[in-house]
Amino acid sequence: MKNLVKRCGLCALALASACAAGSASADDTQGFSKNENILSEFIHRMRADENPLRFWQDENGSFLQAGMRVEFANFAQGNSWFGESKNILGKKSTGWREHSCGVGVGGRYVLPQAGELYGMATFLATRTSDTDAAGSTVHRMQDENKRVGKAYLGWRSGDLFSSLDKDFVDITIGRQQYIAGTGFLFFNESSNGGSRGGYWLGDRHAADFLTLAHMKSGNLSGDLFYLKADDNPHTDTSARGATLDYAFGKYGGAGGGLYFISSDMDSRDSMNICDIRFSINPFAGLAAAVLKPFKLEAEYVYEDADHGFDNGRGWYVAPGYQFENIFWKPTLTYRYSSFDENYDPLFYGFNDWGSWYQGEILGEYVLSNSNLDTHMLRLTVSPVDAVTANLIYYRFKIHDSGAYGVTSAQFADEYDMMIDWTATRHLSFTLVAAYADPDSGARQSTSGNDGWSYTMLYGKIQF
Repeated sequence: MKNLVKRCGLCALALASACAAGSASADDTQGFSKNENILSEFIHRMRADENPLRFWQDENGSFLQAGMRVEFANFAQGNSWFGESKNILGKKSTGWREHSCGVGVGGRYVLPQAGELYGMATFLATRTSDTDAAGSTVHRMQDENKRVGKAYLGWRSGDLFSSLDKDFVDITIGRQQYIAGTGFLFFNESSNGGSRGGYWLGDRHAADFLTLAHMKSGNLSGDLFYLKADDNPHTDTSARGATLDYAFGKYGGAGGGLYFISSDMDSRDSMNICDIRFSINPFAGLAAAVLKPFKLEAEYVYEDADHGFDNGRGWYVAPGYQFENIFWKPTLTYRYSSFDENYDPLFYGFNDWGSWYQGEILGEYVLSNSNLDTHMLRLTVSPVDAVTANLIYYRFKIHDSGAYGVTSAQFADEYDMMIDWTATRHLSFTLVAAYADPDSGARQSTSGNDGWSYTMLYGKIQF
């Protein structure tokens, strides 16, 4: 614990120094992006003229609104698990299909001079046909599951503490998702696949229970939270903690958190975690336009384990640059991430392509963010407003090959292409094509020598 206090003291000092170095307007308080492509956010954020499912509203801004989302994904692959899927999974995996349907109702009620109440309830049905590449549906021709997705109530202060900020306090309680930063540790507090179906779609994010107090004043914001995970298999894992984020306006933002874990997993129980992160545009204020698009992101996590287990460390650094004056405005990003063999990735999830499932093949179905070092090179282009294409290369290396059970740390190379098309406000499609080439580490661990090819077509209808 002394090591954790020492490291967190350094983290806090670094964050305080960063906060003193910059300022931002109240409109520039988004230190880190969060994935809002979920049904509850969709219901709350859409205006009445954009959603035909809003069935009540009044002149004060109160409303009730329904929401619906239907998703499908079709997968095809060749030589999965480098040609050894039958031996590794117990059944050969060549392709499968996933479907989901989510419906919900949410709204808010504006209280005169006392902020507003809001709430949300959603119901999800998911289905997987045939054997997915993770093997979660082996010996099942079909897995189908219906259950509550989210169900929570909240209150935000509105102008009650207007001297501090609008909505200075926002308190929620119930079954909902918690996201910290880019989802490096906290994003997906539920589980998908297996008897729940929908392994890749991953529509279940919500913790079984979360109570959250979010506070924001100017450029400074923070959370106090307690959550109990809805994982499967059930580990009775809970987390409590606090986060702090500061926005520098056009210069980006920095943040961090302290988290305390309780679990039936001995290696996770009584773990204390220190997390510091930043996303900055260091040259945003310069007159030289050529330097302004440069961006730098990084995060460092230290896990202080208990019960005689070794402490874990995970971190990444990612410089990026957008070529604004070139056709299609390409963005080039390099990222190096490192997770030692004792690191517990907890509840990471999909925040963006490559974050934090590293690779559409290996990051989704083979490797987790533990005992892994990864080089990533990503090119993003947007030929038209409705279409975005990503090309990503990964070089995977096992951090401690002995702990993984192989003699070679060189695991594999992966090449991914993702094309996203937003056809309308309510309809979108994604095409994924990927190829993984095994190196000596993968060949030793799987006994496979073949290249693994993979394609996926995804569609979504949302109201």
